[in-house]
Amino acid sequence: MADRVGPKKRGESVEKRKPMISKNDVRYWQARVRKAGNNAFYSVPIQHAGRRMELSLGTANLFDAATRAKERYLFLIVNGWDAFLAKYRPDHSQAKSITPEHKRNVTVGDYIDAVRIQTELEPKTIDDYAQCFRRILSDIFAIKRTQKRFDYRKGGNGKWLEKIHAIRLADITPEKIRVWKKQFVEQAGKDEVVRRRYAVSCNSFLRRARALFSKRNVINRLQGLELPVVLPFDDIPVERVTSKFYGVAGIEPKTLLRDALGELGTNRPEELKAFLLGLVFGLRRKEADLLEWQSFDFANATLRIMPTKWFRPKTNESLGTLPVESEFLPLFQGWKARAKTDFVIESDRQPQAFSYQWYRCEAVFDSLLDWLREKGVTSQRPFHTLRKMYGSALNDLHGIHAASSGLRHSDIRTASEHYADSRVKLTAGFGSVLSAPSVTPFPDPSTSSNPTEQAAL
Repeated sequence: MADRVGPKKRGESVEKRKPMISKNDVRYWQARVRKAGNNAFYSVPIQHAGRRMELSLGTANLFDAATRAKERYLFLIVNGWDAFLAKYRPDHSQAKSITPEHKRNVTVGDYIDAVRIQTELEPKTIDDYAQCFRRILSDIFAIKRTQKRFDYRKGGNGKWLEKIHAIRLADITPEKIRVWKKQFVEQAGKDEVVRRRYAVSCNSFLRRARALFSKRNVINRLQGLELPVVLPFDDIPVERVTSKFYGVAGIEPKTLLRDALGELGTNRPEELKAFLLGLVFGLRRKEADLLEWQSFDFANATLRIMPTKWFRPKTNESLGTLPVESEFLPLFQGWKARAKTDFVIESDRQPQAFSYQWYRCEAVFDSLLDWLREKGVTSQRPFHTLRKMYGSALNDLHGIHAASSGLRHSDIRTASEHYADSRVKLTAGFGSVLSAPSVTPFPDPSTSSNPTEQAAL
């Protein structure tokens, strides 16, 4: 069967349109069969008429697996589930995802509950993803976000959640997500600076809400739910944003560091500690908040980012050992000698394990952020700007790979999206024309004999 051609997008020629391969074509199934875990044989997820199952194909050959997947699927859509199971799964031993008990018409609440129970995501991570998902849904389905949604005592929060969680998952289509995305950014109007800010916020909501439907971490682990064939965030791209970090206008990091040493060093040591952990080491706020003195190895001049009783890293790649410049060693050694607790930044608040974001040193950070804003760091997250300055300085001196390593990103693409590799300044080379001996020098305007030119000067 010939390839089907998708709908033409605005501004796209017919020749450039990407062909859509039919399910009657073996190539379609070659891209969908997979080997799960240590299984030597390929399997394929098959979904039809609101039911879904993972079907073993009994072969380790990719082409044979794709051919079998195609044959089984075509048999299913012609004959239905009963005949299909009778032929390919007579004992139903591997048809665990298709049982009478499996829930249909899954709602948002059903789905989030299943994610909490059946996946290995951290509760705080699920809460974050779910909060962004609900934020998008409240806009799409016109559910007002009044202050009552924060009323946990009198039931305002529960009533708001009931409205969101009652939405059927099948009613949340990619098209509705696309419309929401466009309308969200259009709120900014024509101001490009404001539009960029809205686009960044839109992408933040999209990425986290979309992660709630990750096939690897979520969908492939869920059982007992009959999910829609098309999930809400299928083929939904993020907004294009020019996100390179070129520093803060009018602020030079070394000047900011000198000001911090002079103004915070004597009477505000905790703010100075937090400042240095952000700018000199590129720590995230949570990492700085729960950093303990055991992380410093003064003999080897290193700082280790490692798990502790209270701190769990963002990812495994967030762990690492950072070098400490010799000029800063005496400063931190002096602070450690006078330390009252195991934590680098002193605070009267004890560490707590909450499912939401909570900082032990919140008062210290608030004071530091006020100081940074007074110095002209007016971004929405001034402390994170210190981390960006650190990454930018590493990039300028040693390149994008060093910046990615120092920032402890899991993928170098994260660093390349935010920092321009500015070690090499490339030009087109036209200046050589002016430097050639045969070129007549520019006249000095101050010596011009033309009265009109003199008057213009």
